[in-house]
Amino acid sequence: MKKSIYLLIAVFMILNLGPVPSQPQDRTKQEVSVTAVEVPVRVLAKGEAVRNLTKDDFEVYENGILQTVTACEIVSRRISLDRTVDAEALKIPQKPRLFILIFNIFDYNQTVGEGIDYFFQTVFRLKDQLIIVTEDRVLNLEKDDNPARIAERLKETLKNYKSFSTMATTKAYTDLSLEGEKVLRYLQGDSKEAPGSWEFFLNQFFDYYLRVWNEYKNRFFTFDVGLYQSLIQRIEKRPEEKWAFCFEQRDMFPTLKKEGELESELRKLMDSRTEPQDQAKIRLIQNKQRELQRSQDITENFPGERLKDLFMSAEITFHLITLKSTRVLFSRDFELREVSQNYEDCFRQISISTGGYSTFNNKILEALKEASVKEDYHYLVVYSPKDPSAGKERKIEVKVKKEGVDVISLKQFIAKAQPMITIADFQSGSKRIKFSLKNYARVSTEGKLHGAADVRIIIFDDKSAQVFSEGKTLDLIKDETTISLNFNQLKSGSYFIIIDVFDRLTSGKDVYSGAIRL
Repeated sequence: MKKSIYLLIAVFMILNLGPVPSQPQDRTKQEVSVTAVEVPVRVLAKGEAVRNLTKDDFEVYENGILQTVTACEIVSRRISLDRTVDAEALKIPQKPRLFILIFNIFDYNQTVGEGIDYFFQTVFRLKDQLIIVTEDRVLNLEKDDNPARIAERLKETLKNYKSFSTMATTKAYTDLSLEGEKVLRYLQGDSKEAPGSWEFFLNQFFDYYLRVWNEYKNRFFTFDVGLYQSLIQRIEKRPEEKWAFCFEQRDMFPTLKKEGELESELRKLMDSRTEPQDQAKIRLIQNKQRELQRSQDITENFPGERLKDLFMSAEITFHLITLKSTRVLFSRDFELREVSQNYEDCFRQISISTGGYSTFNNKILEALKEASVKEDYHYLVVYSPKDPSAGKERKIEVKVKKEGVDVISLKQFIAKAQPMITIADFQSGSKRIKFSLKNYARVSTEGKLHGAADVRIIIFDDKSAQVFSEGKTLDLIKDETTISLNFNQLKSGSYFIIIDVFDRLTSGKDVYSGAIRL
């Protein structure tokens, strides 16, 4: 194991040939004028699309100033043709498609597996492009000309990957149950703790509870909008029709049962302490309880508007299928409670804004069928900005000259970005991995071009145990950098790898993760 770590450090040192510039210097800037802005617009009346509008029906304002609409295109599309489509439509050549499958799931179960099978049997075509995201990671699967094998690899990868979150939740449940048992024994007089220390004991318990929750929240509920920004920037110029399926399973976290013994003893204690000094102590404990409840509002910093604009600007139709977790853990004083219901509202707004389908349904096959035939009918409204400056911030408002309609449109113009740092050409086998870094920024330092990127590699075995973790900042002096590593100290077999890269000059990032064999 140590030999592998030393080898990785050695490779990084070979690559790190010079000083890493702390800030960009002498960077060439190109001012590119914005000659046309395309704004996706959906017009609804009582939830149904308003059809056959023309450019004369729209008014577009940029930063409050009326603009001239130069074009308006009607877009009508769906993933699969439904039974009502006439025979002539079936003769239209099939367009290339790109699917983003997002698995925001608490744990892997048979229902998820059935949905994956249905997607690859019924929806997916071999010429389709595929991107898979889970827990703010892009999962990479080996290419295959057999959809059934792709489905099996995805299911196996998700089983292994989701075991991390399942184990984390189980550990939190076990740890809190043990701490709760200590508090209950104390409150019932079956403890060696001094009777006068009740406030210290309870404060300690709720401090621990809050710490466990915050660690879990930071690991599983800190949404990485940068990942989606990077992902969408990579695909927004591609010609395929773009569709997203988000499988949002309500996450669970242990909370005190209202009818449990511990909660009952806590209420008895607080009701029995009537002295002013004790009441002050109880108020402090109640404040900690309220702090815990407030911290479980995980939508406060959720970037819903930003995500909505990202998906809309890239013309991605976002379908949302919300699932209920079936996992049950038994405890006298704790129960698993859903803590991500509010996430659903944020994702539902993205679905509505992009013309997608949204449902709460554990019958995942039924939901996929409905989503596949849901029509996304919208308009692509084009205007030429009166101020074409490339760096200008453009806040957009679209109005429609009709009464009683709801208008959903892009609120902020997102300029097309330069290519971002990319992990490419990954290979594994024979206890060796190899990959390249491309599209990173470089600046002139003392007459030479230098880039800087943080690279971290983590490897897990087939039992989800971490067997390797190392990172380094690289000085990038070539147009493309190749990294090759040997892992002779690891046994031959199946592993899961995560590679994170971060471009220090542009803040661009990329992630490679997937099942490998060494």
